[in-house]
Amino acid sequence: MVVNTMGKQILLSFEQDNDQKGISFKSLLKRDNNWQKYKEKCKDILREVEVDEVEKLLGCGDFKNGFATFICLNDGHTKRIPFSCKSRLCSRCGKKYTDEWTERIDKDMFSVIHRHIVLTISDKLWGYFEKNSELLKLLMDTAGKTVKRMLWEFSRSGKSLIPGVIMVLHPYGSDLKTNPHVHMLVTEGGLTKDNHWHNQPFIPYNILRRIWQYEILTALRKRMPYDTKLNQIIDWCFTRRKNGFIIYAKDRIRGNKRGAIGYIGRYIRHPVISNKRIISYDGSYVVFQYEDRDKQIQQKKMPVLEFIRDVLKHLPDKQFKMVRYYGLYSRRIRAKVYRIMKALKLFIKRTICHTSWRYSKKQYTGVDPLACPVCGEIMELYSITYPYKGEMKTVGGIDWLIRRLCLLSVDKGEKDEKIQKEEKEQDLKDLPLFKWTKRGVRGQVYLPGM
Repeated sequence: MVVNTMGKQILLSFEQDNDQKGISFKSLLKRDNNWQKYKEKCKDILREVEVDEVEKLLGCGDFKNGFATFICLNDGHTKRIPFSCKSRLCSRCGKKYTDEWTERIDKDMFSVIHRHIVLTISDKLWGYFEKNSELLKLLMDTAGKTVKRMLWEFSRSGKSLIPGVIMVLHPYGSDLKTNPHVHMLVTEGGLTKDNHWHNQPFIPYNILRRIWQYEILTALRKRMPYDTKLNQIIDWCFTRRKNGFIIYAKDRIRGNKRGAIGYIGRYIRHPVISNKRIISYDGSYVVFQYEDRDKQIQQKKMPVLEFIRDVLKHLPDKQFKMVRYYGLYSRRIRAKVYRIMKALKLFIKRTICHTSWRYSKKQYTGVDPLACPVCGEIMELYSITYPYKGEMKTVGGIDWLIRRLCLLSVDKGEKDEKIQKEEKEQDLKDLPLFKWTKRGVRGQVYLPGM
């Protein structure tokens, strides 16, 4: 198809992206009709969130789910970019979400030393937390209560301190077994009631272990007082684990905290297993590798449907918050605390560098996805196509492109710059399908009637 605008011919041609090669969780679902087999076999235990996330993953990068068309104004070459899925099972989408979360948290953290603390529980209790959102929330709330109690009762300053706690739930281990534990970034110190900051460089971890064990076991007994088996496990833990549950106290975090934030946040939206850990698939069994407690690489072989089940069962329920904030980082008192910390010169407000899909793609591949393969010029957004009421609908085109770029055949000398700028902004605002800001389109499509 050839169209003519302003004396230039623009050839509209489309190119197909090649499918990614290699073994991935997405390819395992597609091969041998494994996803349909799994749905049939596990229909009694299949959750709605599992179906939704898998269907989104299978449609990631599929042109049937919509795409944006970019065009080079020099030679008319066009390129279609399919929409992402934003599924919790997608490595690409999960990586981008985690990177954005890491940068946002790094911006909001206080300029004080933090500790990375991991709290675990006995393996005899793991089964109670599997697929139980209420108990997982109880686990996180109790962990926050434990840390606050430590600094509240054992402050060296003699005053009760309120710490800041950022907590992320990790519901499984690297071997895909259920292993609920919490990672926390905790301020090394806290605020007193009279708004003074006191450092607490020493944390008695032997006491923290016992307090954590007492708090979580007591909370479980209170939540399920009539569960005989659970009460027997709790009694066993108090009798046999007199030193408390195992905790891991990582190094003190000074200065740049991005590494630690990225580590604890890797399970927020990242898939349960990365594609690079899947070694082989022979049609019946999947072999993947993992790192054990001794940092040794091990391999595990599982039937494919069992492997799919172990991946999907760790998906959190809808609306469940994998990240929670306690103490000084609590959202309820955030604005007030930030004013206090800023006055104490312990908080420096930093700006967020928003990363677009183009920037991320260029950063990891070294190639600008919008660079024209023919002339190297940056391509412009030409149109957007999306599914709507059972059919594909396209907005945009040459007229829309002209309006966006303000390629109006008007003598620039007839109007001053201020009038031209106002007319350009008005032209952009007249396009109701997009969310416009001072920086331009954010790429968010508002579909009519949805």
